[in-house]
Amino acid sequence: MSSDLFSVADRVVLVTGASSGIGSYIATGLARAGAARIYIVGRRAAQLSAIAATGPAGVLVPLVGDVSTIAGCQAIASAFAEHERARGVGEVKLDVLVNNAGMKVREGDWADGASVEDIQDALLQAPDEAWAKVFAVNVSSIQWLSAALLPYLVNASKDGGKTEGRGCIINNTSVSAFYVSRHATGHMYAASKAAAESVSLNLASKLTHLGVRVNSIAPANVPSELNSPDDPHSFISKLRDDIPIGRIGNEDDVLAAVVYLSSRAGSYISGNVVKLDGGILVGS
Repeated sequence: MSSDLFSVADRVVLVTGASSGIGSYIATGLARAGAARIYIVGRRAAQLSAIAATGPAGVLVPLVGDVSTIAGCQAIASAFAEHERARGVGEVKLDVLVNNAGMKVREGDWADGASVEDIQDALLQAPDEAWAKVFAVNVSSIQWLSAALLPYLVNASKDGGKTEGRGCIINNTSVSAFYVSRHATGHMYAASKAAAESVSLNLASKLTHLGVRVNSIAPANVPSELNSPDDPHSFISKLRDDIPIGRIGNEDDVLAAVVYLSSRAGSYISGNVVKLDGGILVGS
């Protein structure tokens, strides 16, 4: 086996939603693995700076941006290109795009034995604006930012780059895309993640022949702001004792999948999803 099969050395990476949780795990982990530069994107400048300070100087590059609009995604792409050109790069290339940004809002809930009226009220609790915002961040931004950065991803895949796994998109879509239970709520979040999987597959069908592979990871029960062990409503709190593998996920579980998909090891993979769920989908 080649010693560089799982190497991400010298990669240029952009990770959205990188100011905390899974995004920060991915960014800091790729820095430790030898990536050249990781642009960490988020709305909170102070938190991005704190994450950047944990890595080698100049490797984790904060980039404040908002993925919830087309204009915001285009601004992120422009800022990325400007940063790269300022470093003296002739042809701007992006080896790995990780669309990780995500959000959820508190939706209506009900207990066993709830009345029809209680269930009706719970299903109508989240307002129109919340549905629009969640779908913009969790679904639309995947297409918008991938499109805005597409020329740089294609550049990375040229001249043998795609053989090395360069020029790839990895979308964090969550196991909620596949998890359905009579006892689970969070219909809006699950619907947005299922839609994100659909966008991933459709992008793969269009972009793979350009040299840009598109895959997704679907984590479950990995600690993050959206899935905190301290939140009694989180997946971890509700399901941690039911995970067949016997533990919740961790930083390395996510990082390993991203390294695989963005290295030579994953260079023949496109249109796939890696479910990082501890067996919850098949064992629950």
